[in-house]
Amino acid sequence: MLNALVKHIRPVHTWWLAVILFMPSVLIWAYFLGLFIYKDMFEFSFDWRSIRHFYLPLLAAILGCAVPLICLRLFKHTSWCATSKTFAGFLAVMLTWAAVDIRCEHYQMGGHEYPNGPLVDGHRYYWHSYFTWYFMPYRWIEQGIKG
Repeated sequence: MLNALVKHIRPVHTWWLAVILFMPSVLIWAYFLGLFIYKDMFEFSFDWRSIRHFYLPLLAAILGCAVPLICLRLFKHTSWCATSKTFAGFLAVMLTWAAVDIRCEHYQMGGHEYPNGPLVDGHRYYWHSYFTWYFMPYRWIEQGIKG
């Protein structure tokens, strides 16, 4: 049975991994955009902060899902070598984008929790969330900033 399944796996199927990885990002963005538009809270301008924290991560989520879907169509009959090189290039670009985005702390949502009160805890219990890079170990990447 496993042998029959392996026979049907083609190189192009590796792109499904990227679709599965980035589809939750697109759904998270769609949910929050829909919620903000519905509540009439959508006020993102084209200033530098909005571009870095909103538009570029949204673009990354869209490209992270759209490029693999396009490649599924384009690389239907391509060899393992060409497909794996293209997929590795895509992965390198997206992981680099993620690392830069996270190192610069371009998160989409954040806040404070003060178990002992704000005067005692200060900025220690700050939390934030990345919509596009939900799958990245962002705490490890951010620790490179703080040392």
